Amino acid sequence: MINVLISIVTYNNASIIKETIESIISHTNRISYRIVIFDNNSTDETLKVIRSIQSPDISIIASNVNHGFGYGHNQVIKQYQAKYYLIYNPDLRIKNNILKELFNYMESNPNIGMVTPKIIYTDGDIQYLCKQNPTVFDLFVRRFLPKIIKRHFQDREDWFQMKHTGYSQEFIIPYATGCFMFYRSEVLKKLEGFDEKFFLHMEDADLSRRTNEISKCVFYPHNSVEHLWARGSHKSLKQTLITIKSACYYFNKWGWKFY
Repeated sequence: MINVLISIVTYNNASIIKETIESIISHTNRISYRIVIFDNNSTDETLKVIRSIQSPDISIIASNVNHGFGYGHNQVIKQYQAKYYLIYNPDLRIKNNILKELFNYMESNPNIGMVTPKIIYTDGDIQYLCKQNPTVFDLFVRRFLPKIIKRHFQDREDWFQMKHTGYSQEFIIPYATGCFMFYRSEVLKKLEGFDEKFFLHMEDADLSRRTNEISKCVFYPHNSVEHLWARGSHKSLKQTLITIKSACYYFNKWGWKFY
C-alpha cells in the first residue's frame, strides 16, 4: 500500500502546476507516495503540462465536468488506497522533506486524524490560516468590510485567526485550511470525505468540524510549505457569490451563529 497519496484538484492551473509537481518530486524521499491529479475540465493547457512531466508516480483523472473542489478530491479518495491522504492545493511549494516528517508524526500520534503545517508566503511570512469555527459576523468582516473599517475589528480578526497561539506550538484547529490536509485514511474514509454540496469554499470548515467530532485536527509548527494564495474569492464577483452560497449552506447545516 502507498504510504501517502497526494491528491491535487486542478482547474486552469497550467501556469503553476509544473513547478508544484516538481517541488513534490524533488523534496519527497524515503517514503512511498503517489500524486493523483483530478482535473476539473480545465480549458487551458493544464493537462498537457502535467502529461509532459516524466514521472512514474503521477496519475491523472481527467473529468469532462466540474463538480467542484470536494467532489474532485472524493473521486481520488474512492479510487486509490493509501495509509494517508494529503489534500494538496495546486499553488503550494514544498522546500523540504515535510511529507516524511508528517508521516512519522502521524505514526507516533494515532489519536490525531489530520495535521496541517505552517503555511507561509514566498517571502517567509506566516499565513494565518488556522481559524475558529466561523460566525456570520467573522465572514462578513473578512469578505465585505473595507480596510479602513475592518481595522476597528482587528482584535476580533486576530482571535478568529488564532494569532494568540503565536503559531509556534501544536494546537487543535477548529477550522483548518483545505490547502494542505494530511489525513489518516481511516478517519477520512469514516467521514466519507468532503461534503460535495459545497462546490467551493467552506468545505474545509465543514470537514474540519466533522473531523474534530471523531478525532483531532492539529497544527504542526515545526515545518512549513509555501502558498502562492491568489485569494480569488476576493477578486471575482462570481467567486464571491459562490462563497456566499457555501456560507449559507454551512450555517444551515451547523446553525446560524451570528457572533
